[in-house]
Amino acid sequence: MELNSTEPQLEYNRKWKCYVFICVTSLTNFVSVGETFDIDIPQGYFGKNPRVNYMFGIVTFTASLLILILDLIGFIRNKFDFKSLKDGKVEGWTLFAFFLWWVCGVISLTKAGALGYASLNIYLSSWASLFSCLDALNKWGGEKDILTMHQLTRISITLPSWWILFWASIIILGSAADGMSLATTDYVINSCGVAVGVSAITIFVSAFFILSHYEFFQCGVCTSWLTYGGWCELACSILANIWLLIGLEQLTGAGAIASTVTGSGGFDRESEDYVPGTNIHLSIWTAFIASLSVTIKWKEARAIRFAQTSGGKAGEDEEEGQDEEGHDEEVENGNNDSVESGI
Repeated sequence: MELNSTEPQLEYNRKWKCYVFICVTSLTNFVSVGETFDIDIPQGYFGKNPRVNYMFGIVTFTASLLILILDLIGFIRNKFDFKSLKDGKVEGWTLFAFFLWWVCGVISLTKAGALGYASLNIYLSSWASLFSCLDALNKWGGEKDILTMHQLTRISITLPSWWILFWASIIILGSAADGMSLATTDYVINSCGVAVGVSAITIFVSAFFILSHYEFFQCGVCTSWLTYGGWCELACSILANIWLLIGLEQLTGAGAIASTVTGSGGFDRESEDYVPGTNIHLSIWTAFIASLSVTIKWKEARAIRFAQTSGGKAGEDEEEGQDEEGHDEEVENGNNDSVESGI
């Protein structure tokens, strides 16, 4: 004989995989930062407050591990369901704090010549922690029917690529400006200037088309030519490809600021061969691939735009036809009433 249990079965947190990934990346970052203190490397890698670098990984590791434990143990979850506190708002603000925390962590650990370039484990785990926090926050937004990245970028097939190009260019600009302060040769300083110029143009172009997707420009020319799926988008993406290809040739050559991720010339910042490690190398490749993606996906975006425009016009014509039919019926009914009253 089977007994039916009347106890409610609380659902596990659907984002447990995200929390596990945050734990793994944060722990990797914490351990890798700790290992650098046992190696004799220049103090310049650590900055003014070297112990602060410890904090980024240990904070999110401890917090995410605690959330997993609270969700895993049944009797604790029945009394203290973290994902349901204040209708999930506590979890949302926690994940948002995680994201902002790792924005600061990435800036601190991967700025020009920072500790992230003493070990690629630090560099990669910093970025992985940031993206894992963003992924968890995005999934929380989907559960609560709040704005998600998909909803933000679903207007057209090219919009996600424009967003990637925009943020990659922002990173290039910041890294190049930061790298100028550490450069020791005119060649490296000049390549930082090239990076600033390349990123400034692509920021402007990508920002323009992002705003056009959201219909910030309401003029007639903008809606027909300068919007997504238009010929201007194709032309600008091709020009951006050429522009970024020139930037790649100038910035990733031997001895330039983006010749490698970790830099070159050893640890001696006074050396003439010293090139600081920056985010420019990966960022400019990311920007180029995103710009190329816009060009590749443009034809599909134009077809979708045409279908939407045709569908909208067909709907308007159908509504006008229904209005005319309704008007004719009213006139006919009015004539019938007049005849009946005359009889």
